[in-house]
Amino acid sequence: MKRYFLVDFEHLQHRNVCLNGIENLTEADKVYILFSGEDSGVSFSMMEKINASKAQIFRKYVSKDVNEDAMQYAIGFYMGYIRAREENNNNYALAIISDEKFGFLPKLEDINLYACQTISKAVSVMPQEDIDSGSEWEKKFSEIMDGLGIGKNLETEVHKALNKARETADSVARAAYTQAKVNDLLKGVPQDLADNVYNALKPLLDPENDNKDNKK
Repeated sequence: MKRYFLVDFEHLQHRNVCLNGIENLTEADKVYILFSGEDSGVSFSMMEKINASKAQIFRKYVSKDVNEDAMQYAIGFYMGYIRAREENNNNYALAIISDEKFGFLPKLEDINLYACQTISKAVSVMPQEDIDSGSEWEKKFSEIMDGLGIGKNLETEVHKALNKARETADSVARAAYTQAKVNDLLKGVPQDLADNVYNALKPLLDPENDNKDNKK
């Protein structure tokens, strides 16, 4: 899965930690560092991490001469730019690195969108595997969720819950945790939808069942 990081350096420049984790990114990752002044300082230790990074890094100057909210517009512009170049919303994840509360972020539920204050935190919550080349259960999970149509942000939370349950040794505990978590995540929707989600996921709870269809 492709990963994009939009770094609002204007609001986080007072602590270079916002770029922590950039040194661990891969060639497939793209980082846009948005800044509004040449006085934006980067420490020597952070420069070493930037230089060590394999990611594609772009530095973009955002002028505030016309509008004080220029950074918000710039974030929105690059989100639109990234969204336009990616034909399939399931193929990428986008992280906004900022401590600002941009009002338009919660409305974009059809993409894998994450808001964090550091790159390392964003990486920890973003999908870790490419669904196309991942395990058999990941592919089945994606197919099930596409059929249910519950939205990408909610799908990500359900994925985390299922992944955590699968790490539990006891089968009864796995099932109980998954049903409780699904009910909690879907508490704003009809109960029959929550039940449908849980019933659809039950075959994926046991890691031992992942490749049974392929062992014939």
